[in-house]
Amino acid sequence: MGAILIRCPTTNELVPVGIDTDKESFEALPNVEARAVRCPLCGKDHPWSKEDAILGTTCRPIRAK
Repeated sequence: MGAILIRCPTTNELVPVGIDTDKESFEALPNVEARAVRCPLCGKDHPWSKEDAILGTTCRPIRAK
């Protein structure tokens, strides 16, 4: 699983759009404009599509036994 991320055009930082999904589901998404995301970094609304997004992965530490 991972979070769908877009790049804030103001700060150039990655911002989550609020959707977590797996690689196969992300790749199957159509490239249509999605609802704009309110950016927590700059406060503006950013429209986005799959073309603008990446799937970020979550790394969890593995505890040694």
